[in-house]
Amino acid sequence: MIEDERTRPPRTPTTPRRQRREAATVPVWALGFVASAFAMACLSLWAFIIVTRPTAPPPSSTAAFIVLTAPVTSTIDPLAATITIPPPEPTATFPPNVNPGSINLGALVQVAHTDGDPLKLRGGPTLTAEVNYLALPNEVFKVNNGPTIADGFTWWYLVDPADGSRNGWAVENYLEATTGP
Repeated sequence: MIEDERTRPPRTPTTPRRQRREAATVPVWALGFVASAFAMACLSLWAFIIVTRPTAPPPSSTAAFIVLTAPVTSTIDPLAATITIPPPEPTATFPPNVNPGSINLGALVQVAHTDGDPLKLRGGPTLTAEVNYLALPNEVFKVNNGPTIADGFTWWYLVDPADGSRNGWAVENYLEATTGP
């Protein structure tokens, strides 16, 4: 039997091929919405990173200083390409004894001439003895022992009249005789 157009089932306007094409079609406004949402997310992330990142530390510079206090002879070794400079010998400076002979056993003395620094009261009359107490400027002590000469200084054993645990040996150069607290 020959089919003619009348006996053939009518063609539907939507074939499977068209259905696939229509299903894959996305409206233009939806694409614009997705693109703008992606752009907003990227900008938000970028702004968050910029705001929360730590600030860079200031650039540091390193400098080396060489301070020479005395004339120095130097030797240059041309093979090793080094310069040998002997270090200067350190010299300690102490104030002169401003009140020789005015401190006696049983007398009251106060800490003086320390330029505002505390005076170290030591466990023994030597610079290497352990520090018992740091006496503040103008603090008053009673002389209980001494004098003892050691390390080139005259030492006196001092005790705080109000608190016997505050005691130790001090150099006479940093003491001044006083009449009371």
